[in-house]
Amino acid sequence: MTWHTVASLKEVPLGESLRVTVDGEPVALFNLNGTIHATHNRCTHGKASLADGYVDGDCVECPLHEGVFHIPTGKAMSGPVSVALRVYPVKVDDDGYIHVDDAPAD
Repeated sequence: MTWHTVASLKEVPLGESLRVTVDGEPVALFNLNGTIHATHNRCTHGKASLADGYVDGDCVECPLHEGVFHIPTGKAMSGPVSVALRVYPVKVDDDGYIHVDDAPAD
C-alpha cells in the first residue's frame, strides 16, 4: 500500500465532497456521517466530476446525466451508468489528515 496525504478533515465538511489527485488520478472524497470515502472522481458514463455531483444519503448523482453511484462500494445504482466506480482505501490520522491508498480497493 502506498498512502498519499490528500487533505485535512476540515476541508471535507459533513455531507460534502472534495476533488483531489492521488498519484495523478482524479479522486473524489466524500464525508458521509463523519466517515471519509474515496472514489474515482470521473463518472464511468461521461466525463463529469462526481465531486460536483449531488450527494443524497450514501449515494452521489452525476451532475451531467444524473446516473447514481453508491459511494462506499462504487456500485452503479441507476442509469445511464452501468459500470461501477473505483473505490480507494482511506485512513484518517490522529492529526485529522486524510490519506488515500493509490490502489483501488477489492
